[in-house]
Amino acid sequence: MMEIYAQGDLLIERVDDIEPSGTIIPPDAGGEFVLAEGELSGHRHVISERVTMFRDDALARHVPSGLYIGHVKVADASAVVRHQEHAPIALRAGTYRVRRQRELEATDISVVSD
Repeated sequence: MMEIYAQGDLLIERVDDIEPSGTIIPPDAGGEFVLAEGELSGHRHVISERVTMFRDDALARHVPSGLYIGHVKVADASAVVRHQEHAPIALRAGTYRVRRQRELEATDISVVSD
C-alpha cells in the first residue's frame, strides 16, 4: 500500500526502507529538521523529533529537477511534520522521500480523444 502525504507545497512519500546515504542534513540551531521554509512568510515545515535527514540525488532520479528536498528516516515509533498553517502529519517508522509539489499549469494538460 502506497503512503503519500501532502502538507502545503510538500509531498511526502513512503519508500522502501534504506540506510541514509549521500549528504546527511543536520538539525537547525533549535534542534529541528527543516524540510522547507517559506520565502515570504518564514513559515517552516519541520520535524522536532530525532530523525535522520539526508539528500542523495541518485535516489530521486525520476523526481523533476528542483523539486527534490531529501529523504527522512524515522527510526522511532513516529515523528510529526509541523507547519503553522497546516494540520500536523504523523509519520510512522520508515523512510520517506520529501519533495515540493508544483502547481498544475495549463501547459501540463492535454486532451486525449478516443
